[in-house]
Amino acid sequence: MQNKIIFLLILSFLTVSCLFAQDEVTDNYKLTGLTNTMLKSDIKYFDTLDSKLKDNKSPVISGLLSLVLPGAGHFYTDRMDVGAYFLGADAALWLGLFGVNYYAGIMKDDSRSYASQHAGLDVNGKDDDYFSNIGSYINIYSYNNEKLQSGEYDKMYDINTYFWNWDSPDNQSEFEKQRKRSERTYNISPVIVTGLIINRLVSALSSVLLTNKHNQSGGIKIHTEITNTPDNRIDGIKLNFVKSF
Repeated sequence: MQNKIIFLLILSFLTVSCLFAQDEVTDNYKLTGLTNTMLKSDIKYFDTLDSKLKDNKSPVISGLLSLVLPGAGHFYTDRMDVGAYFLGADAALWLGLFGVNYYAGIMKDDSRSYASQHAGLDVNGKDDDYFSNIGSYINIYSYNNEKLQSGEYDKMYDINTYFWNWDSPDNQSEFEKQRKRSERTYNISPVIVTGLIINRLVSALSSVLLTNKHNQSGGIKIHTEITNTPDNRIDGIKLNFVKSF
C-alpha cells in the first residue's frame, strides 16, 4: 500500500511538471511571435521614415536655384506646376529686353545716319552728348559761340573733327524727334531689368515655401516596444517618440 502511494505521488509530480513546461514553452512561443511582429512593424515604419527623410529638400538650395533661374527651385522640389510660370515670365522678360535694346539701337543708328546726311557730320567716335548738342544747335559755330560767351572753354568742339551744319531747321527737328524716341525706348530696359529681379525674388520665396510644405511630416509619432529579460520573459514596455523635421 505504501509503495502505491509513493508511486502515485511521483506520477502526480511528473504530470504537473510536464504541464508547467508545456505552458512555459507556449508562453515563450507567443512572446517570441509578438516580439517579432512588433519588430517587423517598427522596421517597416523606420524604413518609411528613412525614405521620407531622404526625400526631404533643402529650402536654402531651392531658394538659391530660383535666384539664379526662376523655376529651378520648383523643379528641385518637384513643383514645376508652379515653377513653369516663373520660368515663362523670365523667358518673356529676357526676350523683351533684347528686343527693346535691338529696336532702340536701330532707331539710334537711323537717327545718326539722318544727321550725317542732313548736317554733314562724321558719326564715328562721337558720344551721346555730341548728338544731343547737334539736336539743340543749328551748327557748330552757334554751339561754340555760346560756350565761349559762358566761359565753358573745355566744352567747345574742334571744328575739323566735330563739324555739323544743318541744311534746314525742319531736318534738325526731325533728327531730334528720332533721337528722343530712341532714348525713350532704351529707358524701357531698366524697367524690364527690375522685372527680372522681382521675378527672381518672388520665385525664390515661392520655392522656399513650397519646399517647407514638401518637408512637413505631420508631427510626433509614438511607437511601443516590449522589452524582455535574457530568459525571454516580458520585462516592460518602452515608448519611442519620433519627430520629423
